[in-house]
Amino acid sequence: MDGKKNFETDNSLPEFIETNVIGTKTSFKIPTNPEKEYRSERRNIIKSAYKSTLSRLNGKNFIKNDFLNENVYIIWKESFQKASNNATRYWQTTFAVLKLPNVIKHAKPFDENYRCFDIKDGNQKRNRYVELIKLRYAFNSKKCTYLNFTVELVIGKKKDGRNVQYSLEYIKKACS
Repeated sequence: MDGKKNFETDNSLPEFIETNVIGTKTSFKIPTNPEKEYRSERRNIIKSAYKSTLSRLNGKNFIKNDFLNENVYIIWKESFQKASNNATRYWQTTFAVLKLPNVIKHAKPFDENYRCFDIKDGNQKRNRYVELIKLRYAFNSKKCTYLNFTVELVIGKKKDGRNVQYSLEYIKKACS
């Protein structure tokens, strides 16, 4: 061989994961090395992914969650702001942002305590959330074991009843 890894048979984590924003041909290379700081690079990817996702929704800035059977709104000032802070820490969360429509649509609770009424001072109160709904989404890949991971989607329920995608975070050790 010429020294190149065959990722079809070698499941070691590559230096970058190249993937697209779901439903587009817009491709990104997500840096994966845990030894290096990539927050600014990942933040740029996340920003582009949110803009692309909102653009594709054509003014209908919501996606229906199958479990809740309700729409979950993506609001730039709330969704991007919080998720971009969390999603820069780990490549897995950045990857999840690129697949956000699927994450929102298919996320479900991992236990019976998925609803939280303990609203924190700061953004949660400023955004007028009265409840937080914590759901999880598991990525599964038969070809690449490093693409088997879980993220937590936090939805803020507002006083008016609207659900807003609030946070997205990689779960290091998830309960299945």
